Amino acid sequence: MKLVKNKGEVTQQLLAKELGLSQQSVSRKLKDLESQNLIIRVESKEGEIIKLTEEGENLLVKCLEDINEALKYQHEIKIKGKVTSGLGEGRIFLSLPYYMESFKKFLGFTPYPGTLNVVIYDKCSFENRLSLDASRAIMIPEHKEEKRVLGAVKAFPAVVNQLQPAAIVLPLRTTHPKSVIEIISPYFLREKLNLKDGDEIIIEALA
Repeated sequence: MKLVKNKGEVTQQLLAKELGLSQQSVSRKLKDLESQNLIIRVESKEGEIIKLTEEGENLLVKCLEDINEALKYQHEIKIKGKVTSGLGEGRIFLSLPYYMESFKKFLGFTPYPGTLNVVIYDKCSFENRLSLDASRAIMIPEHKEEKRVLGAVKAFPAVVNQLQPAAIVLPLRTTHPKSVIEIISPYFLREKLNLKDGDEIIIEALA
């Protein structure tokens, strides 16, 4: 595909040169692909032009989809924790129009006015939580108002006990230790998932 993009057409000679193989080796591989109806070979003045068949294109698309799914799986970060009561800061935080509008814009949902606080207690989950600090996130930028500055927030789309949409939110300025995370959702998660303090939940964050 890279050769097609750069050269316009691909010949057997060009493939051999770019791959560092003999023309005989390339010819054998091309015959295998042709026998599977993945390519066609057309004679021209420059040599044999190699083109994908519709079946070959479909296979390539399927390969790309499989790669994307594999990469997605690699970037799912699982965190286990227990529900805990907060200090009500999440409700204040989510009452601010700037954050409400930003979450709707960047995450695609308007959050319930309050966060679900979760405390992490096992080593593996804590290490996964720390990895979020270096992971790619949806950034809610800092916002300056007349009398205050609303700090930036990192957000990670997430699934909570198999329920979505939801997101882990990590304010860049926070009083919480790293062992505590806050989760937002359009749902009142305690009610929706029948949760109380001390209940264990599993969060799968996409980073």
